[in-house]
Amino acid sequence: MAELERLGKYEIRRELGRGAMGVVYEAFDPLIKRSVALKTIRTDQLDGEQGQDVIARFRHEAQAAGRLAHPNIVAIYDFGEEAGVWYIAMEFLKGRELKDYFLTSERFASADILRIMTQILAALDYAHRQGVVHRDIKPANVVVVEDGTVKVADFGIAHIETSNMTQAGAVLGTPAYMSPEQILGLPIDGRSDLFSAGVILYQFLTGERPFSGSSTATMHKVLEEEPLPPSRFNVQVPGAMDALVRKALAKRPEDRFQSAGEFAAALRAAMTAAGTSAEATLVAPAEATVVAPATAARDARRDATRVAAPAPAAPPPAAAEAPVAPPARKSPITAIAIVGGLAAVAIAVGAWLALQRPAGDAPKVAQAPASSPAVPATTTAASPATTPGAPPAPPAAPVAAKAAPGTLTISAVGLVDPKDPRYGGDKALVQTELRADAKAQLVEKALGLMLEPASLSKNYDALRDRLLTQSGSFIATTVRESEPRTGRDGLMSMTTEAVVNVKALQKSLNQMSRDERIQFIRAGGDPRISVAITVRDADDPNAPPRPSPVAENLLKERIKSFGFRTWSDDGAGAAAQRADFAVQGEAQIKRLSLRLEASGVVITKYALTAWTVKCVDRESGEEIYFNTTLPKGVGSWASEGEALNAIGTRIADEFSRDFFLQHLNVTGRKVTLTIAGVPGGAADEIGRQLVGLPAVITATPKSQQEPRVYELQLGGAGSEGDLVAKGILKPLNAQLGQPCFSLGSVAGDQVSVTFDAQRCGDAAVLSRLETYPPAGLYGAPPGRQKAVIRDPETLRRLTI
Repeated sequence: MAELERLGKYEIRRELGRGAMGVVYEAFDPLIKRSVALKTIRTDQLDGEQGQDVIARFRHEAQAAGRLAHPNIVAIYDFGEEAGVWYIAMEFLKGRELKDYFLTSERFASADILRIMTQILAALDYAHRQGVVHRDIKPANVVVVEDGTVKVADFGIAHIETSNMTQAGAVLGTPAYMSPEQILGLPIDGRSDLFSAGVILYQFLTGERPFSGSSTATMHKVLEEEPLPPSRFNVQVPGAMDALVRKALAKRPEDRFQSAGEFAAALRAAMTAAGTSAEATLVAPAEATVVAPATAARDARRDATRVAAPAPAAPPPAAAEAPVAPPARKSPITAIAIVGGLAAVAIAVGAWLALQRPAGDAPKVAQAPASSPAVPATTTAASPATTPGAPPAPPAAPVAAKAAPGTLTISAVGLVDPKDPRYGGDKALVQTELRADAKAQLVEKALGLMLEPASLSKNYDALRDRLLTQSGSFIATTVRESEPRTGRDGLMSMTTEAVVNVKALQKSLNQMSRDERIQFIRAGGDPRISVAITVRDADDPNAPPRPSPVAENLLKERIKSFGFRTWSDDGAGAAAQRADFAVQGEAQIKRLSLRLEASGVVITKYALTAWTVKCVDRESGEEIYFNTTLPKGVGSWASEGEALNAIGTRIADEFSRDFFLQHLNVTGRKVTLTIAGVPGGAADEIGRQLVGLPAVITATPKSQQEPRVYELQLGGAGSEGDLVAKGILKPLNAQLGQPCFSLGSVAGDQVSVTFDAQRCGDAAVLSRLETYPPAGLYGAPPGRQKAVIRDPETLRRLTI
């Protein structure tokens, strides 16, 4: 489209955006002295036989939105054509699309979520009562303007009851936000928009879309899968919200809310019943400013030149309250089992605290209410007291309950400098920051299982901003916390043990990699992968599929080239020996025959007519890959063997080394560590230092006598001896200033370490364990070191 200076009565000021269909301009209406946004159709879209259809749909958009006048719906001012350019004039406004907030992972207070969602639903309620269904509700079509008002924009594919433009069978919309009936091309009504609004609410609560993947995979999930409850991703989500979201995302329209007003009323009731604080941030995948009317303008990174609806309209009548049905009552037997389990955990916590408390301290235990369905029971030592002494001891016993699939129990030490000017001597702020740092270290240790240390260090600032500061999104249960203590090194410390949802963290890491195009170097894992490729005869659909060793072998060779193992998945052997991932494929081949009339020769070809390729995470049962779209450029082959060879190659091309590493279930490596030769007092300090090392996932003392024995879970790649040497001995020796610890014998997971008492037994050397920064900071990412230590000379010492 040539550069325009004027269009109709409108003076073109600047181009705002350009898309596949056209260009949007900021323009000025000189007659009534107002700025407008002009949406135009590109000239090349009008060429060919479909030109009239494009114009008709463009006109239809103007008619759909033009008949709506509501404070939360954009207004259409004008529609016309000038010199072959068709345009729609709408009000120009400054604001941000909701999509931008989601892409930058900004946090929303519960009050803001309620405000934004109820305004979206008010707009839909009004539109539906006018007979208009939007059909493409998604964050990109929701604008938050500077004063906090929410506007629903782009009724470009809206369906008007009297229109024949969007009949049943037309699949229009964005797959991740489309309702099942919309994907199937069935007749739709306003309940389809409510499904899309439910997807947005889910994204508010979790930071994730309930249905994601390729277009095909997403549509399959919308039709077949139930998303996880939001509280599984974010422990701050009230339990009542799980039931509400489940109803909003029901597969059948009759099982959903029947009107937007009913949806809004249920949302208000759920938040009121949960007593959610207006300041609570229900979604927190990255550190950002809470969205609020007063701050929206200041925080806007760019102007979203979209459309506003200034013309006020009478608000829709209040819908009848329709609270979400309460959860089913638990049986007395279940309640007794829960109470018994909590009692067992409380006893274990008491023993742990007793081991790390100075004599005379009374245990201080705070337990989360058992009645809260959204937050698992949490047992903590919550005393704010600060006492001199060494950092807290590691847990004396592991958590009795087995962690759920996709989760891992991790221990970590939080550190702050209470003299840091940032805290201004505010003890409450120091303790808040200390607890937050401890939880961030839990997440950092989980990331250490997924990423090579160099990659984690290189991208530490981005990881901190997007993931570490949002530890609440990934911590399922805080098992225990020590009392804050100030050590001789001047730092305040706190040990925390928690169950971390590493699967959710892994998904967020993968999403961050895609969004910010960061090529993380994944930790060297060794996933086990089973392969099963079968072939069907397209001419005999009733015949059973038959295995294809040719195709399977090609995929297996590809997997082995990644350094991974292929695995038999026939059910034989112990469950622990089953594959981590199961790749399954089915190809349908059709035999094509053609007889040449001149020679009578019959030519036979084999063509691929359909395929299904998927990969299943065997631990969680999640289908992490699904594809039924035939690859481009599929031709035919002279023999079935050639066809199977080509198909095997194409299936292999669907997977990469990084794909499996992105989804590998991460766990620590179990090691029994024996440390000999350390003097008594220093041996206690070594035990306390272990839990703060980034490579140590958990550390459980098994013997307090000489030699000391610990059961460890270690992160990282390599042999057990290498893990101990790099992850434990190297930082401890750096803290002591010389090679005091050396690796001894290694027999499987049994590793011994010797302390050189002759070289390092001097009190001046051993005192560094307490007076120098903790060993966990030596070799840590610079961003981590600078967050705790401000003195440049001390920072210089931390480099190893």
